[in-house]
Amino acid sequence: MKKADYEKSIIRLAEIVEALESGSLSLEESMKLFEEGTKLTAACYDVLKKAEQKITELSEIEKEEE
Repeated sequence: MKKADYEKSIIRLAEIVEALESGSLSLEESMKLFEEGTKLTAACYDVLKKAEQKITELSEIEKEEE
């Protein structure tokens, strides 16, 4: 997932939360949005985990160079 995709996913997640919190959706619509939100959350989590791993690796390299 690219940075732009990540940012779009976060925006879409905010939209989904707002729609679900409104209480105006049918059960079927709510379930569809919930499923979409779950997939987006998992994808964003993966991006953040990879970024965390990269930061850890870079920090270890920096410590070794000192």
